[in-house]
Formats: sequence, structure tokens, C-alpha cells
Amino acid sequence: MFRPIEDQEKVSLLIAAVLLMILGSTIGFGGVVISKMTRLESNFQEAYVHSLAVTSAGLEAHTAMSKLHTQMLVLLLSSHQIAEQQDKNLLALDKNLRKHFSILQSEYQGNPATIVEVERLLDEWQSMRVQLLGQIRYGQGDKALKLATSGGVSVYRQLESSLSEVVGSAQHHADDLVKEAKLKSTEIIHFVWWFLGGFILSSIVLGWVVILKVGKILELSRQTAKKLLESEERMQLALSGADEGTWDLDIPTGKLSFDSKWGGILGYASDSARPGNLEEWAALIHGEDRERVLKAMGDHIGCSSFEYKEEYRIRSKSGALKWVAGHGRAVSRDSAGKALRIVGVTRDITLKKQAEEKIWQLAHSDYLTGLPNRAMFYDRLQQCMSHAKRHQKKLAIFFMDLDDFKQVNDNFGHDIGDILLQEVAVRLRKIIRAEDTVARTGGDEFLFILNDVARLEDAGTLAEKIIQSVAEPFLIQGNHCTIGSSVGISFFPDDNADMDALVTQADEAMYKAKERGKNNYQFFSAKSR
Repeated sequence: MFRPIEDQEKVSLLIAAVLLMILGSTIGFGGVVISKMTRLESNFQEAYVHSLAVTSAGLEAHTAMSKLHTQMLVLLLSSHQIAEQQDKNLLALDKNLRKHFSILQSEYQGNPATIVEVERLLDEWQSMRVQLLGQIRYGQGDKALKLATSGGVSVYRQLESSLSEVVGSAQHHADDLVKEAKLKSTEIIHFVWWFLGGFILSSIVLGWVVILKVGKILELSRQTAKKLLESEERMQLALSGADEGTWDLDIPTGKLSFDSKWGGILGYASDSARPGNLEEWAALIHGEDRERVLKAMGDHIGCSSFEYKEEYRIRSKSGALKWVAGHGRAVSRDSAGKALRIVGVTRDITLKKQAEEKIWQLAHSDYLTGLPNRAMFYDRLQQCMSHAKRHQKKLAIFFMDLDDFKQVNDNFGHDIGDILLQEVAVRLRKIIRAEDTVARTGGDEFLFILNDVARLEDAGTLAEKIIQSVAEPFLIQGNHCTIGSSVGISFFPDDNADMDALVTQADEAMYKAKERGKNNYQFFSAKSR
């Protein structure tokens, strides 16, 4: 009669044992899960912080490099004496650039030759800056600009390209660490939910604790991933430079937001003064650039391009035009691939464009007269010949040499001779049309391109005007200087279709003019002789 009680006790003990086993397993599982999730949280935070450090190093390296470039451009354009503080600032920027490059170098996983190339370019760029600073310090601004033209621009662009490769590789390596942490997080989370399914009824309390812990980790993971995405976006979108503003375009609503830094670049201080949509922004862009910029933006919105990146002119609050570099990338797209949101930055590159223009002018113009030099003359001649051929037009080449110019140098000195050449250039500019070209190609030689010349007589009439203008006496620093000019003329395509041959023929005609007594013009064309 005690059997049922004994059986009941055994059942109770069995139930208790099972419950204890379930409870023990649940506690053990919970402990393992909490331990793994805690370790995962620590690893994920470490990967995120590491990625942010690499991102920051990349941005700082680009910024330091741009500031160095910008300050050097300011010194080149001003050609003033260098203050001690400016020298110290450049040295500090160089040290800062090398410090952040060391951080990126430790994370670089690409071709080791790239690191060696960047180090070589850093040393070469530093050496060139030292040479440029030395020339500016001693008032040799023209030499500094020519040195920048011949080597500085090339070295900077190579350095910027190689450094971008290092930054991209370092960021990619840091991103891989974050992705690995995300993958482990996903595997553990899946495991947690699968295992909880078997224990949910018998371990509701401990299971709830685990669920709360999982929820907390998931929320932390979501917030961390969001911050990391924002950091990655800024790293990908960052353009080298200190003066840059950010913008955010919401495609569905059409709202375009600019920050105060963007407003400061262009003088739009208040939010209400800044553009609020694409139409208002486009209205500020220079008419010659607007179509190109809007097409680039449209291509990126429609997924035809990987990113939006353009340089263009935009009107500031004062009405003045500024050159800016715009760079943006879609951070979200719909199922069809169309962009829903684009974020980006805008950087002021006005100083850079001005420096490039001045360097270009130095490379393509005569240093004494400001006229196009030989290289620029041949470039324009090629364009004019292509245009004339396409529209079945004729053009004339004038080769002019000054008569008795050597006597001016001998009698009054080379300084007076240089001023005389400048005065001749002024007179020639007044005679030719805006669509024509006059260039000084060396010594006292000048070359002309005359477009759309229908008759030989028209070219002869202009040649007479040139000869008469040059023949009028010059009064230079109290000295009366009188010279003449001999002009040779060849025609495209009548005389030749080859560029060099046309110039040679005009040269031969000019010597024929000198043989016939100087101060006259001659045609190369046989039928006109």
C-alpha cells in the first residue's frame, strides 16, 4: 500500500531531476551565451574603434596634404618673403602628414611597392617644397612657379593618387575586421534563437534574461553599425582639403540640405539663404557648367555611375563666381537601383584653379610680351586648320621679322630692345581680329594665324597695315627708335596642308621680302609672285 507513495516520490524525484537538469542546462547555456555575447560586444567595439582610427588617419592625412598644397599655392601666387611662422606651419603639417601615413601603413595590405613609392614621393615633394621655399624666400617667384610647373604639380598628383590607394587599402582591411565581427555576431545570434526554442517553456525566467541580453546586444550592434556606416560614407566621400561643406539630398522629397560650412564657403550664412532643392542649387551654377553637373548628378541617381564627382563654378552670395569640387555618393537605393538619398561634400578649389591658370599661362605664353609662345601657336594652328578644313575655309600664315632691330640693341641697349618688343606686341594686338592669333616665337620673330581669308588681296592689305604700324617711330625712355618689318605669307590649303611646311613656306617668303629691300611683304604662292 506504500507503493504508490514510493512511485509518487520516484516520479517527483524524476521530475525534480529533469527540472534540475533543464534548469542546469539553461543556466549553463545562459552563462555561455552571456559570455560569448560579452566577448562579441568587446570584439565588435574594438573592431569599430579600430576602423574609426583608420578612417580618421585617412581624413587627417588628406587634410594635412591639402593644407600643405594650399599654403604652397598661396606662397607661389603671392611670391612674398616667407615668415618664420609660415615656415613652422609647413613643417608641422609635414610631420602631421607623415604621422598619419604611418598609421595607414600599418594597416596597408596591398603591394609593398606602393608604400615605397609614397615614401619616395613624400621625400621628393618635401625636397621640392624646400627648393620652392628657398626660391620664394630670395624673391625668385618666377623660378618657383616654373619649378612648380615642371615638377611640382606632377609629384603632388602622383602622391595624392598613391596616398589614396594606401588609404583605400587600409580602410578595406579595417572594414574586413568589422565584417568579420558582424559575421560572428550573426552566427551567435542564430545559435541563440535556435537553442532558446528548446528551453523556452521550462526556463522562461532565465530565457527572458537571455532574450533581454540578446536584445541589448542587437541594439548595440545596430547603433554601432549605423555609426560605422556614417564613418565609411565620410571616408569614401572625403576630398582632400580643409575648406569643405557637407550636403544631403533626399530624392523622394526633393529636399537638399547644406550645412553652415557650405554656407560659409559661398557666403550663404542663414539656412533660408541656402538652396533648398536641386532647382535652386542648379540656378547658382555657371551656365557653361550647369548641364554637365546636372547630368553627372542624374547619372548617379539612376545608378549609371558609381559616384557623383564634378568641378564647376558657382555664384556666391556676393555675386562672385567660385570654383568648387562636388563629391557625393548614394547611401540608399530602392529595389530598382534608383538612389533614395545622396550625401556629399563641396570643397572650395578657387585658389587651386587660379594657380593652375597662372601656371598654364607661364607654360604657353611669351615671358616678355605676354603673347602666345611657339607651343601655343602650333596648338592653335592645328585647331584652326581643322576648323578650316571642316568648313572648307582658307587661312593665312604670316611670318614677320623686324628689320634693323639689332641696331636698337647695339645703340640703346637690350633693356630698350625688350621694351620695344613689348610695344610692337601692343600695336600688333590692336591690328588683328579677336579670332586671329599673333605669337612671338623667338628673338624679333612673330607668327600670325589669320582665319577665313577669302582672297590674297585681303591678306596683303592686312600685311601693309602691320608694316605701316611697325614703321611708325617708337619713343622709349626719351629715345627715338625706328625699325621696319618684313612679312612672308603662305596659305592653307593652297600652298600646303602640312602645319610645319606652311610655317617654313611663310619663312621663305619673309626672306624673299628682305631680299627685295625689306619693309615689304611677299607671298609664297608661285602664282602670286
